[in-house]
Amino acid sequence: MADGRSITDLVSARYGELTEGLQQAADYVVANPIDVATQSLRSVAASSGMSPTTFSRLSRALGLRNHDEVRALCRVALTTPRASFADKARDLHGETLGADGAGALFVQQAEANLRNVSDLVNSINMQKTVRVVEKLAGARRVWLLAGAMSQALARYLDEMAVWITDNWRLVADDGTSMSRAVSTATADDVVILISKSLFTAAPIRAAELAAGRGAHVALITDSHTCPALAFASDYFVLPADSPHFFPSYAPAVVLLEAMMSMLAAHLGDAAEERIQQTETIRRDLGIYWE
Repeated sequence: MADGRSITDLVSARYGELTEGLQQAADYVVANPIDVATQSLRSVAASSGMSPTTFSRLSRALGLRNHDEVRALCRVALTTPRASFADKARDLHGETLGADGAGALFVQQAEANLRNVSDLVNSINMQKTVRVVEKLAGARRVWLLAGAMSQALARYLDEMAVWITDNWRLVADDGTSMSRAVSTATADDVVILISKSLFTAAPIRAAELAAGRGAHVALITDSHTCPALAFASDYFVLPADSPHFFPSYAPAVVLLEAMMSMLAAHLGDAAEERIQQTETIRRDLGIYWE
């Protein structure tokens, strides 16, 4: 039916090719999987304010035979087990019953992040993840692009990379630096683009420039509407639900930390030797408090 891909994966892969009307229908499906999975086509159409024909056309545009296959994918997403994360969230909630104010906000945030990480674990495409890690291991150079708040995550990723390899470059958060950096990108390079809504224009344009030069673009985002999906070689659309006023970064941190561990294992002895050298040099320079 969809080669094991989720409804979000299908929509993300083809969103840029859809008409405006079909994009609106796709937005509704992604935002309301429970309604789509449990209600008839006519009910979904009535609730969304769109015609049944629009949703039928959407299913074909996504490479599916009919709306029933869209419903089936939505049901799969709803019935995927949450491993032990949900139990941990309930335990956390039980321990703080009666909490109010800041305590209640802590519980809400923690529960949301546990759900997000659980969804990541249960939906991750491991074959794609391994493919990206292998691309990173064989790259001539890896460029890190991110805008706004995502720069902090990119800096963390760069710090991890320094310990195991010397060919990663964190690009400054401005259009001039990004364009200058990736203008030398080749087909032997990988670009990691972290682009979460609201989407910052400069890193997306820089990554598109690199893609045009043949670079492999690995996109980390939180929405099927991200403009970079149109040219990304590989992408991860991560859950980011949060009661906070900005999206959760917890799933992105988990994914990137796991990928860096996989990369270190792939590099083997070379990574281990560099870790030892880096630690020795930093201690000799007096970087650490001892």
